[in-house]
Amino acid sequence: METEALERPADLTIWRTLPASSPLAQPARYDTLREALAAAAGALSDPAKQPWIITEEGEILSPNWIRTYLN
Repeated sequence: METEALERPADLTIWRTLPASSPLAQPARYDTLREALAAAAGALSDPAKQPWIITEEGEILSPNWIRTYLN
């Protein structure tokens, strides 16, 4: 991934994998992909949440991609 891509806007949606009283998906827009990745990192610690990111270029980053990138 290009360094400039980290400074472009991105959408993060955190999907819930277990039934809960909150909505099944929580979408949010971030000013930068870097911010979206940081928010996704927090969601990865909860097995009931699956973060997916869509970049400004239309790339879809899966939970496995995010986990690999952050490690």
